[in-house]
Amino acid sequence: MIGTFRGRSAVALACRLLGIGPEHEVLVPSYNCGTELDAVQHSGAGIVGYRVSRRCEIDLADLIARRSGRTRAVYLIHYFGWEQPMEELRRWCDDQGLLLIEDCALALFSRGSSGLIGRTGDAVIFSLPKTLGFYHGGLLSLPQSRTIETPRLTPPGFPTLLMEIRHSALALTLRRLESFGLYGALLSARRHLPGNRRTPDADGAFPHMPADYYFNPEIDADRGLHPQAWAVAGSVSSAETVCRRRANYLRLAGALDGIRGVELLYQQLPEGVCPLSLPLLVSNRDACVEALMRRGIPALPWWAGFHQNGVDWSQFPEACWLKHNLLTLPVHQELDDRHSDYLAETAAQVFRSTGPDPKTPLLK
Repeated sequence: MIGTFRGRSAVALACRLLGIGPEHEVLVPSYNCGTELDAVQHSGAGIVGYRVSRRCEIDLADLIARRSGRTRAVYLIHYFGWEQPMEELRRWCDDQGLLLIEDCALALFSRGSSGLIGRTGDAVIFSLPKTLGFYHGGLLSLPQSRTIETPRLTPPGFPTLLMEIRHSALALTLRRLESFGLYGALLSARRHLPGNRRTPDADGAFPHMPADYYFNPEIDADRGLHPQAWAVAGSVSSAETVCRRRANYLRLAGALDGIRGVELLYQQLPEGVCPLSLPLLVSNRDACVEALMRRGIPALPWWAGFHQNGVDWSQFPEACWLKHNLLTLPVHQELDDRHSDYLAETAAQVFRSTGPDPKTPLLK
């Protein structure tokens, strides 16, 4: 396992170690954050999107049809901790002589049909901030059968450790603000800061993702994970984390069941899944996000921005639909029963009072 500064750093490093370069193309899922696409493009390779359904399921037939003579690898994302169908894709990649890059940034500690998710790819990416709340940290796993010289990465140094400490201190400060009833106002104000607003393109159909999502070689390339982050990550109980996240997920999902205009992205929580969050399909998504933020709930319009270089978004209406209608609510392991109850009660009130948008029907 190789520790990197960020998840995107691990993606770029994987491409370098696997020999992916300008003469190649990588098949990438149409529903994406965008930062992983930019990290792939840092290798010089082109990207070709493939279809993902409104249920975040990859379309294997569409993926296969988009292969060309330049295709070198397939990039796959396990969304929110749920496993994608891996066996058939792995067999096809092996038959075609293609590499498989497995993105588990949203699936740390999750299990699927064959055990822990992240044991199938030729390179596997993990992210520490998304599940553990760190300021920085990515992990790159390569199979033991692949002989690759250990890369030399720039040590992150004291400034990164200082930022990690500040990040932790901020979390404590926010908890204190919560006790005074100021947390919601702070979240709402933060969303309107210039650096956090999404800038629409010319026709407004595909708003830009945040500028800091793009790969910055000076910050992101060939940088390692701080040793203290290694130590803290190693002390985390995966079993307790999974158990608490699942309990918070089920409590919140149960409270929102049956509310008009709101639907769970996943109808079941399979055994072993460590949910990153509670993903919901909401017909009046942006209004609901604003209302929830005002009440101190960090609801996220998940991956609402669009990477602007290399993907023809008009080919992927399902992914665009998800970017306009998917909202996530927190199920973090540090949320206690009091927090979970407030989340459930407040979210139910907001969704009932805001109401569905009749112009945006949900899945049937």
